Amino acid sequence: MNPGRPRAPFDRPSQIDAARRHVDRLLDSQDAFTQLGDPTLLMSLGAALSSPFRGGDQSSSRLQANLVGALANMPPLESGVSKPALPLKIGVFGEEALLVAFRGSATMIEIDPMDWESCLEESEVLLLGPTSARTHRSRGKVIDAARSRGLPVLFIDLSVHTPRADQVTLAARCDSIFAISEENAERYRSSGPRRMSVSVIPTPISPVNRSPLGSQSMREPLVTYLGDVDARLPVDALESLEWILDGVAAAGPSLLISPAMRADRPVPVRHLPYVQDWAAQHQGKLDRLSDIGIVAHEVSGSQTAFSARAIELQAAGSMVLSTYNQGINSYYPQIHVANSSEDVASMLDCLEINDLRRNQSDGIRQVFNSHHAVDVLHGLLVDAGVPQAGTEIRVLAVSENSDESLSTELATQTSGAVEIVSWREAAARHGQYDVLVPVSAKHHYSPTYIADHLAALSYQSAPVVSKSSRATAMSYNHTDAHAAELALTAWWKPDLGAASDHGSMHELLSNTRIFVSDGFGHRERTASRPRRTALTLAAGDDFAATKIEIARTAEEQNLELSVVVPVYNNGPHLRHKAFASLQRSSAFNHMHVLLVSDGSTDPVTLDIIEDLVEDNPNVSSFHHARGGSGSASRPRNTGLELAQTQYVTYLDPDNEAIDDGYAELYREIQNHSGVDFVLGNMSQWAKRRSMLPYAKILQTLFAENLGSDGNIRVPDRALEALHFRPMGIQTVVAQTAWLKSLNLTQPVGAVGQDSYFFQQMLHYASSIRTVDIGVHTYYMVVSNSTVNTINPNYFKKYLPLDKARAQWLAEVGLLDAYKSQRLEPFLVSWLLPKLRRVLEHEWLEAAENLAELLNYYGDYRWTQPTAIDFWDDLRRARSRRAVPRK
Repeated sequence: MNPGRPRAPFDRPSQIDAARRHVDRLLDSQDAFTQLGDPTLLMSLGAALSSPFRGGDQSSSRLQANLVGALANMPPLESGVSKPALPLKIGVFGEEALLVAFRGSATMIEIDPMDWESCLEESEVLLLGPTSARTHRSRGKVIDAARSRGLPVLFIDLSVHTPRADQVTLAARCDSIFAISEENAERYRSSGPRRMSVSVIPTPISPVNRSPLGSQSMREPLVTYLGDVDARLPVDALESLEWILDGVAAAGPSLLISPAMRADRPVPVRHLPYVQDWAAQHQGKLDRLSDIGIVAHEVSGSQTAFSARAIELQAAGSMVLSTYNQGINSYYPQIHVANSSEDVASMLDCLEINDLRRNQSDGIRQVFNSHHAVDVLHGLLVDAGVPQAGTEIRVLAVSENSDESLSTELATQTSGAVEIVSWREAAARHGQYDVLVPVSAKHHYSPTYIADHLAALSYQSAPVVSKSSRATAMSYNHTDAHAAELALTAWWKPDLGAASDHGSMHELLSNTRIFVSDGFGHRERTASRPRRTALTLAAGDDFAATKIEIARTAEEQNLELSVVVPVYNNGPHLRHKAFASLQRSSAFNHMHVLLVSDGSTDPVTLDIIEDLVEDNPNVSSFHHARGGSGSASRPRNTGLELAQTQYVTYLDPDNEAIDDGYAELYREIQNHSGVDFVLGNMSQWAKRRSMLPYAKILQTLFAENLGSDGNIRVPDRALEALHFRPMGIQTVVAQTAWLKSLNLTQPVGAVGQDSYFFQQMLHYASSIRTVDIGVHTYYMVVSNSTVNTINPNYFKKYLPLDKARAQWLAEVGLLDAYKSQRLEPFLVSWLLPKLRRVLEHEWLEAAENLAELLNYYGDYRWTQPTAIDFWDDLRRARSRRAVPRK
């Protein structure tokens, strides 16, 4: 992790290969521990000779010496001033995980199986969990006794492991069932003796177990892997975990591994220098001291089942490096999913302190606003019919110099609109609000500003919280005397008394114990470039004026490669995935990143776009008027029109550039000016990672057209030779002038349009070049993504695409070839599996849309049984609809 971002070409593969050769030598050695002292081995793994990890016990003692003071000085964790324990006594029978998870959230009573009657007498609610099924002798008596006393009996499963039959049976005896994964919830619903109502809840995080209090106190970067003890990692996850550990070792920050990291698998020999026996004793504190924590998931193909460690580490103020999981990728874009050892090493090598701290800040806010144990417990009790007082927190802002921009910023907060009043009115409304937030028109406040303050009030005890004036300042500590700026603070139920104006409130601040969180969520306003608000952006940008400004930027910054990024309401993914990956490219300074908003309505997304433009001179933006077009087509079309550089490519905000692929394609097209575009490979994640070898496919298919210079002369009817196989435009760097000259547009509102666009590019190209390198990663399953939400509208979005494609194929004489080679295989392998995921009551509407799509291509004799069955099913469904109900 570097304070400044390097731009030199990145070459980790050779270092990793050297490491593997040394590891092979190590494994063949008769004396492995002597070999571990070999400096060339340690250097190949990225551990410099000065590393505290060099040399077994020496590394252990040195790292422990560096950490012992920090561990001793860590402040104790505490409950949040805004979220005290619920006034409820909750008995927990046979499930220690629930006692730990909800510690400090209510009065938790552990019910002793040998003396359960007296414990139950004190309880107002009874909780059980999966391990409660082990207490055979007394569990039935406890449940019956609780029922006789009128106690609600709740079953809560905080595990991602599939519940056993006896656990399902026990759950069915309870009044309500709760699980953290939808898969487990469905098993409880469908496998019990009776159909049960089961709710999915977030993984609860109690601030007395994990919070960022006292974090960021290490001087040197620290990365930890403290284990997934109960996880049973599959082969893919184990491979990804080794990517992470090898990548961290190659990058060189201090790496600490707990010996208890895997209960079922020994530590690989090459990682032994980083294993410290004492680490297992200090997991909670080490989570707070870690800049980055490592997590491995035993489940990859789930939107809700993932390791609780990912949530715990973020709560403790750590950035997270993770193996792949669909839910992590969908809902926690700030978590870095490892794509390879090289990817991890590159990320760490390029990670600036400001980016690290922002990542940590985003994780803390998300966890404590969505996973706070008090909120989770309150919510499940309400769902179970247990009366509870409301927990809504009322926020009021106060300022004497409010303007339209400030009012708009406070009205578009993610935590809810916040009213701004004068100091006099704030004093008059004492008791009508819980949090008072002084604000000033000198500052820009992001849409998450209030949410940051609410999070800070929820995990520590000081009634006043403050933002730091600097993003990278050491934070997350209490202080009794702090020269904080009043307009960056928030106050929990303040007794204003005489403090009824700015001056007296500031004096009160200087004598108050406060908590300082981070420096994000606010900026000084600048007259040279006024900050645009969601209200001003709603009208959209002037195309002609923006194009002139983009041309000026490209010329002044000497930019040569436009990267068109279509954006719609996915700002966090844009920041942490697509844009962060572009910043790691050695060609970043030559890129002109064009962020084209398709009328985004999300204030966070709009604010992130403004941030990126303000912070990076090679980033420009264009905003369509508020309201999306339904797909990435319109912003991609706009981006190509706006591009003013010699070369152009595309990258979606929820995908990532990998392996410095864009830089390699950029160099290749510079050195071979006669080609229309250069193409590389794409990796994709579904449940596991796979590489689509586009380069080798084209090299093999068009081997006879390969020139001595390595360029491919594109033959006539190349698409037919390729069997119309789709390839993505995000793996391509093209000549901008050539691409514009084709006058191609991607069908607006359609999905799958990028593959069609590539087919057109290949058809019209004269000469192309391929490079066998990964260029970008496509995350196939992203929750709420246009291409992953399956309903009738999904197939409707294909209609403009296939209508346009059928017309174009007929124009260029390829329609019959497409029908014979591609149409039926695409229906059987892609569209019909999607149709099977549609809800039963929506099937006919979806099938009608699919039939309309297929009919664009004219008459066709279907031969495959599944295709024939589709048409038969559709006819029967139409007949049933036509019969009037009696």
